[in-house]
Amino acid sequence: MAAPAHSTTHIDPAGFIELRDAEFLMDASEKPPTEKTGWVAQTLPDKWVSNHARHDGSGWYRFRVDLDAAPHELYAIYLPRLGLNAEVYLGAYKLGSGGSFDEPVARHWNRPLLFIIPPGLLQPGQNELFVRLRGHAYTQPYLFPIFLGSEVELRHAFERLFFRNVTINQTTSLIIVTIGLFMLNLWWRRRQETAYGLFGVSALVWAAQSTNLFMVEIPWSTAIWETLVNASFQVFSALLLISLLRFVGVDLPRFNRTLWLMMIISPLSLLLVPADFFLQLTTLWHLCTVIAALMTLVILLREGFLRSNPDARTLVAAMSIIVLFATHDWMMHSQHHLLFWLQPLLQNDIYMLHFAAPVLFFMIGMAMTSRYVRVLNEFELLNTELEQRVREKHAQLEVSFMRMREMEREKATREERERIHSDLHDDVGAKLLSLVYRAGSPENADLARSALQDLRDVVSRTLDDTFDLEDVLADWRNESEQRLRDAAIDLDWRQDGTVSGLKLTQPQALNIGRILREGLSNVIRHAKASTVRLTVSVKSDGLHIRLEDDGVGELRERPCMSGRGLLNMQNRAKKLGAVLRHYSVDPHGFGVELHLPM
Repeated sequence: MAAPAHSTTHIDPAGFIELRDAEFLMDASEKPPTEKTGWVAQTLPDKWVSNHARHDGSGWYRFRVDLDAAPHELYAIYLPRLGLNAEVYLGAYKLGSGGSFDEPVARHWNRPLLFIIPPGLLQPGQNELFVRLRGHAYTQPYLFPIFLGSEVELRHAFERLFFRNVTINQTTSLIIVTIGLFMLNLWWRRRQETAYGLFGVSALVWAAQSTNLFMVEIPWSTAIWETLVNASFQVFSALLLISLLRFVGVDLPRFNRTLWLMMIISPLSLLLVPADFFLQLTTLWHLCTVIAALMTLVILLREGFLRSNPDARTLVAAMSIIVLFATHDWMMHSQHHLLFWLQPLLQNDIYMLHFAAPVLFFMIGMAMTSRYVRVLNEFELLNTELEQRVREKHAQLEVSFMRMREMEREKATREERERIHSDLHDDVGAKLLSLVYRAGSPENADLARSALQDLRDVVSRTLDDTFDLEDVLADWRNESEQRLRDAAIDLDWRQDGTVSGLKLTQPQALNIGRILREGLSNVIRHAKASTVRLTVSVKSDGLHIRLEDDGVGELRERPCMSGRGLLNMQNRAKKLGAVLRHYSVDPHGFGVELHLPM
């Protein structure tokens, strides 16, 4: 048996002493094995995988503490880091326990323990302190230096570490659950966006795995629990990496199949592997996970910076942190199996990835949510534009429908007019034509001919028609020549200015024609003229038409002009917005001028 190790008896200003030197005995006793031999000197931290042949079952640590005097204040024992569970004795007196030492074993691998020492239990001189540690073949049992001292001082240290290791992780797990549910909600609204669903599930898997950081009482045996916890890293990683690649639009069938296989094979292999090789297999699987994460980072770098994918560039920072912290945590996990030379460097280190997890999930979730909102805004904009187009097309259809109705109405009007025209032509027109040839005097023949022309104008011209001025003037000239020739009166037709391209509406053509017809009727019946001069001028202020004769020049000598005839001509001109004036012509004769603004 090795010589007993003693801790210093000096209480430092901080109010506690650190106990590093101890004796160790691998023993399953439930009480301190004070009478047993085989104790060996052991300096803390003690990691069973490295220092002991067995790392399953229970082991005892014995500390001998010499005190000059009994403490006057309340003392405590503080165990900052241990794995998997512990209970503490002062002599034969049990100070406290972390929970069950039987399956399922209570878990304190990530939470500290603090036990109060009742007053009067510590005595001047030598005191024996025993720590019973419970390990498991599927875990890495260890015990770091413990502290004896003022309960007030040690409780401050205990609460700080408890907050860091337990409270923070409980809070971040709730945050990650919220992010996962939120992303699943987005996916539920847009099922085709599978990246959101996979990311949401990966967040929930990570949150479930994170309970290992703070759960003490577990529902299954340690072996099953450790298998699920370790396999969940591959499940989480595969879901996360596949979701990121889908999010940036990268389709790598082989790589994706590898990730899916890793997610399936990892739990099965960990369930079937013998206990002696469990930790080694977890180390290899975690290495595969780190390599897959590194490959995903390379893909994101390529897509983001070589192919200018903005979503990939957004994820590069988060993925870089994941790879960095995952590599660190893998070295922490494997230092006792593969990387023995790292043990001095990682002696007092802690796992980092779970501290960064909420930030990483938030960064990735924000990137996905931003694109979701961006796409939603684009859809809303497209929807607004579509609604605007629909309104415009609806308005166009209404206009087209109104035009069609108008065309149908015009068609019906035209057909009705043609029917009336046919009836009038066959009946009234024939009678007027008979009157023209049977008239006993030129005046009566002219009257019948004028009525016949009015009839033709009414039934042949619609309100919506427009007519070339040149064609209308030709009709007026032909009519005037025929009427004046029958009355033995010469026509002097004069035309100034260019009339090509000018148009007259139906009311204009109809009313101006009737004004001219009324004026010619006056000349034929009352003027006793030999010549009529009809002048058409197109000027900047509009159309000017002058009708002058060389007959009787006094207005009172022309009953038609001084009575209803001139009034009718004035009314027709007024309807058109035109001006009609009459005047005498030297040396004798009468004239009428119409001015129509155009």
